[in-house]
Order: sequence, then structure tokens, then C-alpha cells
Amino acid sequence: MLAGCTLQPDVSQAVPNGRVGTAAPALSGQTLEGARLAVDFQQGKSVLVFWAAWCGPCRKEQPGLNALAALYAPRGVRFFGIDMLDHDRALARAFVQEFKVSYPSLYDPSGSLAAAYEVDSPPSFVLVNQKGVVVGRYPGEASSSQLERLINQKLATSSGAASASP
Repeated sequence: MLAGCTLQPDVSQAVPNGRVGTAAPALSGQTLEGARLAVDFQQGKSVLVFWAAWCGPCRKEQPGLNALAALYAPRGVRFFGIDMLDHDRALARAFVQEFKVSYPSLYDPSGSLAAAYEVDSPPSFVLVNQKGVVVGRYPGEASSSQLERLINQKLATSSGAASASP
């Protein structure tokens, strides 16, 4: 079952390079803490987690995402969050603290990063390989096992990384 939260911006004018098989759009901006972050996709395989503090499914799946980030870190898979349309940075930071989010999150109150990746609602996931190519997408709520399968199929098996053990 897929579920998502509604997003307000018009993504009809989004560039088409957020699609599977195309180069991933640049991913840079301010983190929730105010630091500058520019993701270099050449430095590792990446799972992009599009979320919002007000999104119920995002809250439900966050503990599993922390576990997956820890599981795949030794295999060269990095997780990055993109906080979509939380106009109050304090609420987004409270989400990160409450759920002990273990990976950095970019603050995207205008939805411009989401639009570049053609993500229209949280939660959504985009997988980018080490060559900077989008290799997988999962729109909507996903269980840890669903995401683990997607990561194994699209990222963990490429470039010699081992699959997750049963």
C-alpha cells in the first residue's frame, strides 16, 4: 500500500532529469542546522529521502530508515534527507531530534529540490548510483523490507557491494 502527503508546489515545469536513467540533479543547499551541504554523487551510492515533519507516513517509517542507513553505511550507501515544505525550520529540527535521524537533511521549504527530482509528495525515495545516475524511485510510504529490496536491486549489487544478509 502506498500513501503520501499532499505537496503544494506546481512541479509541471520540473526538469526531466529526476527520472530513472538520467543524471541526478545537483543536490545542495542548507541543512536544517544551517550548514552548507553539496552532495557529490561520485563519492558513493545515495538514497534520497524526501520527507516532511507534518507527514504521518514519514513519522511512521523513520525508525526503519535509521536502521537501513546504519546497515548500508559500511557498504558505501549514503542516506540524505530532503525536508520538503516545512516552513518552520524548528518543527523540522524537532522531527530530526524526536526520531534521532542519523543522516543529514537539506532544508527545502520552497520545494525546489523536490521539483528538480519530480517528487510531488512525501515520503518519496530516489536512488542514485556512484556515477550520478538515478537508478530507482519509490513514491509513497515504504516498509523497511520494501526499501531494502530496492536498495539491494538498484544499489547494493552494483560496484561490487555485498547484498544485505538475511
